[in-house]
Amino acid sequence: MSTDSDAEAMRFLLEGIESEQLDANRAHALRARHIAEAIVAARRRPHVYTTADGDTAAAIAESAVVFELALRLQLSEPAVRSLARTADDASRWLPELWRRAEEGYAALALVDAALAAVYRLTPAPDATPEQAAAARAAIRELDAAAAEWSLTCTDAAFRARVRRRADRLDARAAEVRHAVALADRRVVVESADDGMAWISAFVSMTDALAIKRRLTSTAKHLAKDRAETRSRDQLRADLLAAWLRGTGTPTAVTTKVFVTVPVGVLAGTAADEHGRCTACGGTGRPEQPLLVGHGPIDPLTAKQLFLDAKAFHRVVTDPVRGVVVDLDRRTYRATTSQRDWLVLQHGTCSRDGCTRLALDADIDHEREWSRGGKTDLANERPFCPPDHVRRHRTRFRYRSRPDGTVQVTTPTGFATTPPPPF
Repeated sequence: MSTDSDAEAMRFLLEGIESEQLDANRAHALRARHIAEAIVAARRRPHVYTTADGDTAAAIAESAVVFELALRLQLSEPAVRSLARTADDASRWLPELWRRAEEGYAALALVDAALAAVYRLTPAPDATPEQAAAARAAIRELDAAAAEWSLTCTDAAFRARVRRRADRLDARAAEVRHAVALADRRVVVESADDGMAWISAFVSMTDALAIKRRLTSTAKHLAKDRAETRSRDQLRADLLAAWLRGTGTPTAVTTKVFVTVPVGVLAGTAADEHGRCTACGGTGRPEQPLLVGHGPIDPLTAKQLFLDAKAFHRVVTDPVRGVVVDLDRRTYRATTSQRDWLVLQHGTCSRDGCTRLALDADIDHEREWSRGGKTDLANERPFCPPDHVRRHRTRFRYRSRPDGTVQVTTPTGFATTPPPPF
């Protein structure tokens, strides 16, 4: 085969990939626009989702349609709202860039980056007419530039140019911009593999540098001990965890965390005197210790937590002979023992797909207590506060399955399915 024909075949392949990228960008922009339209439609027809009236009905319907879209698209509710906001705000403030997105030339990620700059430039409610006009002119300039950059710039180059242009166009003093950014400070925990997690904090640069210096200084001091085997990074991580937990101080963490520890782990053996498995419950696979609502942890950590400080609620589970004592009550509220058992049984909100911790959930009566439902484990299930509200204020139907999971059926006929077992 000739070189020319090889090049032609390669060109055809690469142009196809480029076309697919344009199609994907167009589809993402169209989906965002349709999500925004669905929210508007729900607010106009709240009776689809609720029997409430007035402005309350519109707000309930908006929350309900966002929830249904999250179920259908397998996204989080904040992600659905973010897509709708992108479509609404971009079409309002960045019409040229939004046109590029609808044509397929700009990814939604670029639109979001430009919108972040727009929010910096948007005139304040108390701005004078001159200030408002100047802000709108700055946003128009940013829109025109971003629309051109989207055709030729990489993601990183586009973001860098948008930031530089926004810095130049922002009329606010540097200290004012810093104060606004500082208001968004927060801490985020992200799960990782093998019983680990990342914890990050959005703080001022001066605080971040001071924290790093103190961690490094203390780690250097500890590393001088000849018996110390930890690396500098490991020492900093251990110090950060100990300081934040308040280890050894009167304000040490007292949050209740559930850890289930199989008896085989505590005994240090997984077989009896006859060689039969004592840690698998007949499955052939040893049962793992669990940090309830988060996932498995290693046996060594589980043993230490079982012996450790009061911050952990320790529960020894027998996978073969587990016994549950049901407390049938005549009052509305579940007992502490009932709540603890529901936390251990479910880990998270019992609704299909919800990952909010059962530890922070409301206890819902499947058959309402006001209609004769008992406050016992057979009639109780943990719902996160949003699901608890939706269950009572919308037309969504929540149905418990024999395994304790809860199916949701929406007013438009969509029904959830349980996630597959691990």
